[in-house]
Amino acid sequence: MQLSQPYESPALRKAIGPALRPGGLKLTERAARFCEFATGDRVLDVGCGIGTTAAFLQNHFRAAAVGIDAATLLLAEAQEGYPALPLVRGDGARLPFASGLFSAVFCECVLSLLSNHQKALSEFYRVLRPGGHLVVADLYWRSCGPPDVTPPPAGRGCLAGALTRHGLEQRVANAGFALSLWEDHSEHLKRLAAKLVWDGIPVTDLWCATCRPGSGATGRPGYGLLVCQKRRPPHG
Repeated sequence: MQLSQPYESPALRKAIGPALRPGGLKLTERAARFCEFATGDRVLDVGCGIGTTAAFLQNHFRAAAVGIDAATLLLAEAQEGYPALPLVRGDGARLPFASGLFSAVFCECVLSLLSNHQKALSEFYRVLRPGGHLVVADLYWRSCGPPDVTPPPAGRGCLAGALTRHGLEQRVANAGFALSLWEDHSEHLKRLAAKLVWDGIPVTDLWCATCRPGSGATGRPGYGLLVCQKRRPPHG
């Protein structure tokens, strides 16, 4: 799981907040309420960073939350802040967990950073129980061009692997998920961009200046929340 180095910048993290993404924990809470967890449900936070989401789900929804991240520095901070929280260093495309173990997988502002979306989604599918939920909150291209465009991996940052809404829905469907919820929350992205500018931090420190939708598509970045369920064997 290749996470972007800017998240380890103290100045950038101070501007973004402990959740390290647009909107903080508001969308996490929205998704958790939508999923209607039962006490003790096992929940995996992929790209857990400093443990904010996993701790929130554990404390506010009584979930048996587990965090996994590839960044040693962030995991060390998570362990210090939440010593009782189960944390694992690992790759989102090779999850070290048994099949069918979790009731939900959260992947917030992480999928666009992974080099192989489909492999990661297949792993999320594998570790979920039947009917389990996948929650994805991430940047996407609000494209006016071809709806299924995948942008080229030009530059670094969150937009380097962002998809269009149609492209993201297609990927999760190919992995065996059925869409339950899609919401646009681009206002959170706008607020974060304005805060970065106010704090004197270039927006390109978070997402790359050279990234474009690709294949002639035009558009601008947005921020979306997707919730889907494990329904059928994957294909594609």
